[in-house]
Amino acid sequence: MPDAPEGGAVRAFAPCPDPVFVIGAPRSGTTALGKALGRHSRFYAGDETLFLVDLFGGGRAEEVYARWAARPSSSWLRRERVSRDEFLAALGLGLDALFTANADGLRWVDHTPAHALMVDTLAGLFPGARFLHIIRDGREVVNSMINVPRTLTGDAAERMRQAEFLPAWTKDFRVACETWRDHVRSAADFERQHPDRCRAVRHRDLEDNPATTMAAVLEFLGAAFEERPVTFLRRGRRANSSFAPPGGCRAGEYRRPDPRTTWTDEQRGVFAEVCGADMEALGLA
Repeated sequence: MPDAPEGGAVRAFAPCPDPVFVIGAPRSGTTALGKALGRHSRFYAGDETLFLVDLFGGGRAEEVYARWAARPSSSWLRRERVSRDEFLAALGLGLDALFTANADGLRWVDHTPAHALMVDTLAGLFPGARFLHIIRDGREVVNSMINVPRTLTGDAAERMRQAEFLPAWTKDFRVACETWRDHVRSAADFERQHPDRCRAVRHRDLEDNPATTMAAVLEFLGAAFEERPVTFLRRGRRANSSFAPPGGCRAGEYRRPDPRTTWTDEQRGVFAEVCGADMEALGLA
């Protein structure tokens, strides 16, 4: 991606009417699905936009609107009859245009897992956006979370710990379980409320039937089928897997340990306590 323009120059921006957000718990395959879509001729998938969480996470924009729309004396928002939906859409318009400019005008795809916890806000910021909720077995997700440090070589893991860049779910089994549960619940709730805007995608289906699954995804997004996303899923190297050998491995060569045989009795009990109900609801138990 080119460097930022010098001298304060501003590019001409035009927003994308229908961007795509891939949401789900960390280590669920959000990046794999996002990058696969990025192989399609009509889509562009960049890096995770973590700054949206800082800007709008926790309902911050909604709190600002509610506070100033309800100001007892004069209020611009109330006087101009600006609704909450209009307020959010206006805030998202500039960011949408920025993302589109960096996507060379293509339909941009975001695959930040944390967005699952602020999906309602994103729906307001980007009114035309579609959402793909990737669902992966909680046991596999938690197993991957707590083994993330294994992906780091040399002293990188220790340096990441000291700089506090390793999430709490890499160090605490219960936190990892709660993280999967909370992300899945938030995304699933949004999907139930907005079935026209959000579609669930099973991680196992992407692995076992990539062509059929990707065809359904592209149909939901209103895009023509292309082989390149499927090829990426079939041949993509598992370089960031918690259990792949150094340098990664091809999808067909990938083997993950079974958490049901490697976890302690205490860990299995914690997982059942925290995640059991949601595993049942999702048909994963």
